[in-house]
Order: sequence, then C-alpha cells, then structure tokens
Amino acid sequence: MKTYHSLLCITAILTGNLIADTIVLKTGVKYNGKIISTDKDTYLVEIHHSKSIKDERRIPKDQVREIIETAKDTEEFAKLEELVPTPDQLTSAAYERRIKTAKDFLTKYPKSIHAKKVNTILDLLEKEHQLISKGGIKLGGQLISPSDLEANAYDIDARILFNKIKNAAANGRYQLALRRWETLQNNYSHSASYKDSMALASRILNAHNSELKNYLDTLESRLAKRKSALESLNEGDRARTITVLSENETNYNALIEREQQELRTKWLTIDPYSKKALDYNLRNTESALKSLSSYDPSKFKSAGPIYRDAWAALAKGNLTEASNLIKDLKSLRLPDRYTGPLAQLLKEKQTAEKIAAKQAAKDLAEQKRLAAKAAAEKAKQEVMEKKKK
Repeated sequence: MKTYHSLLCITAILTGNLIADTIVLKTGVKYNGKIISTDKDTYLVEIHHSKSIKDERRIPKDQVREIIETAKDTEEFAKLEELVPTPDQLTSAAYERRIKTAKDFLTKYPKSIHAKKVNTILDLLEKEHQLISKGGIKLGGQLISPSDLEANAYDIDARILFNKIKNAAANGRYQLALRRWETLQNNYSHSASYKDSMALASRILNAHNSELKNYLDTLESRLAKRKSALESLNEGDRARTITVLSENETNYNALIEREQQELRTKWLTIDPYSKKALDYNLRNTESALKSLSSYDPSKFKSAGPIYRDAWAALAKGNLTEASNLIKDLKSLRLPDRYTGPLAQLLKEKQTAEKIAAKQAAKDLAEQKRLAAKAAAEKAKQEVMEKKKK
C-alpha cells in the first residue's frame, strides 16, 4: 500500500475520483471511503460505513494527517472476491468469464499479496466448471453431477421451479408466481417441492386476491378519473389518446384470449382497467384457495424415490423391477419427458436381453451338436478298433 504524507502531492494527483482506503485525521479518527472531489480548502469524502451504508462529508484539509490509498491490486481483488461462492445454476459460459477474470488478475499482478487467495478462487471455479461443462448443475449451494441429475431429474426440476415461484412472489409478481405454480401443480404434483409449496401458494393466492379486489373496488373511480383527464385535453390530444387507449385495449384483449386458448392458463395478464380479466382471475384465486383448503397431505405419494429406483434398477439390469416401477410412474401421470427415457432404455435392454438369450440358446444348441458329433466319431472309432482286433 502507498502512503501519501504530503497533501500537496494528493491534491496534484486528484484529477478525478481518488479511491482512498483510509483518511486519517490529526485527531486520530479514521474514515474508510473515497475522495469524490477536492477544492482549495476541503475534501468531499464518501464515507463507507458498510457495503450498503455510505454518506458524504466535507473535511477541511488542515484536519487531515494522511491518506492511505488502496493499492490497485487490492481494489481489483475486492471485486474478484465476489466471484465466489458462485450462485446456483450458473452457466458454463458464466464460469468461463469468472475464470478469465481470475487469470487476468494473476497475469496483471503476479506478485500480488492476494495471489494465493486468487489461485484458491481460480481452483474452485475450475473444479465447479469442470462438472458444469459436463452437464451438472449447482442447486441449493450443492454441486450435482450429471448422473445424479439424471437419476433425480423429476425432483430437481421441481425444486428449480419452486425457487422461481419464491423469487416471483418475493418481488410481488403474483400472476407470474401463480403461473409457475400452475406448472408445478400440473407436472410435478408428486414432487416434494409441490407438497412444500402449499403454504406459499396460499399466501400468494391471498395476496393476489386482495390485489384483485382492490383493483375492482377502485375501478369505477379510476375510470372516472381517466375520463376526466381525457376531457381536460384539447381536441387533438384527446383524439390521439383515445386512439392509443383503443389500440392498447384491442392488443390486450388479443393477449388474454391467446393466454386462455393457447396457454390454457388460469392466471391472465392483469390490466387494472379490464374488469373481465380481473373477474376471471378473482374467480380462479377463490377456487384455488378452496381447493387448497381440501388438500390432504396424507394422500401424497412421492414420485422422486420411484424415479430414482427405476434408474437404479435399469443400471443393475433388474428389468422386471424397472418395468414395474415405470408403470407406477406412468400411473402417477408424470410428464413423458421423465417416463419416456426410462421406457426407451427399458425397451433397449429388454431387446438386448432377448438377443442375448437367443444367442445363448443358439450357442448351446451348437455345443450340443458338436458334442453329439464328437460322441459319434468316438463310437465309430471304437468300432473300427474292435474290428482290427
């Protein structure tokens, strides 16, 4: 780290923002932050109380004893440290960018005091990337290998969807959260995540229900205000605004019609001025809440363990067991993208088993034929030897 004892030197260097690690006053008080600007008598300093809490303070130059500037490698290392731990479901390309950042640092600062830590970060990134590039993922902070991902695909995909539901709900995007929950309900109703989603779904539905009721309760007054605002415009602006509103309404009606007919979703995109969609979503929230209240968790049957056991049975060649497990999964109406690969692999193994059985029978028959031929030759030889005697 460089220490600048001369304030004149500091002033000369300040052509823009000076990143300062520590500003030491003559009283001994120390501030962490950076100098934003300087004039003849003072420094305007951004004080860093924490990563998220900052404030600005003007400090007279004659009160400053020294400014200890952060070395460039330390500044860059602080940003590089944020590369780990890596978030869930980071792509292979994103790993490559992080790895490049770490390597660039080591190339730029080979003798940095932070080099050892950067190498540790780089090693971690490369190990994780090796698994991700082969088809694995990181979920819940844990790395999942491609083989484990395949064997647990049903539950893992449900967990990923559940996380998306939680994120949408946390951001107040109830309609999006409910669409995702609709997918969880339709495709993953026998997953642990679906069972775990009941309480969250209830909260989302109640929040959306309140939101919709508020829109409906205030609809008339909002329409009246919009009408009044239109009437206050001059004739030309009013005509143009009415045209735009009419076009927006036409586009919106086309959108929700497509959502109903093609997406077949119960959760239409909301327009606060469309009573039709508001009523439609409100009916569905009340219906869904009623359905949730009658949900019986004791009748829940988890498909995840069956799915894992089916893959394990196929790996071990236990085809009868695998066949029965796949039938169980199909009875639970799992999407074909999960049962299909299992059924295909079972068919391939059954075909291979039949071919092997036919070949074994053929080989056995050939062995018997050769044995019979050898026995006949031996008997013939014995007869010939007796005649010679």
